[in-house]
Amino acid sequence: SSPSIIKATMNADKCMETIKLPSRGGDSFELPYAAARLAHVVRDANDENDDGDIDSPEDVEILKVNSPCLEKVVEFLKHYHEEALTEIKTPLEDNTFEGNVKQEWYQNFLKGIDQPMLFDLVTAANFMAIQPLLDLTCLKVSCQLMGKSAEEIRQILNIPKLTPEEEETARRDHRWIFDD
Repeated sequence: SSPSIIKATMNADKCMETIKLPSRGGDSFELPYAAARLAHVVRDANDENDDGDIDSPEDVEILKVNSPCLEKVVEFLKHYHEEALTEIKTPLEDNTFEGNVKQEWYQNFLKGIDQPMLFDLVTAANFMAIQPLLDLTCLKVSCQLMGKSAEEIRQILNIPKLTPEEEETARRDHRWIFDD
């Protein structure tokens, strides 16, 4: 057989290789390396060169992410590998999540998850350097905050109420924030 056929077969084998991502909780999630490499933390841990070449992908511990969250991240990575998220345009075209994300799978991916999980996904996407997941989760958070009062935003983001002294200092140091 010709060298080009052998090389093509070797490249196809690499695309099929899987790695495991062990979480903080000790659970391991297996996925194709080709899908996992969207996470820069996976590429960096595998010393991938500019061509995307590596000898054999190694498992990467994701100890800063809990198991339920990492399971969602892996679900995202696997799907993204099959159907990439269409870029979220800025400025936003709409004030709703569904108005900006047209692909049904991505709309449904974040449906029904609670605030703590959404914020865990934002943090995981940031830590793992998965830009499309970070864009998607931050869009979801920003759409939830649109049209809300300062008090509602404080509650959603779990920001503690300022003491009277802290509020006085904030009003003095940051007059432009307060519109009253």
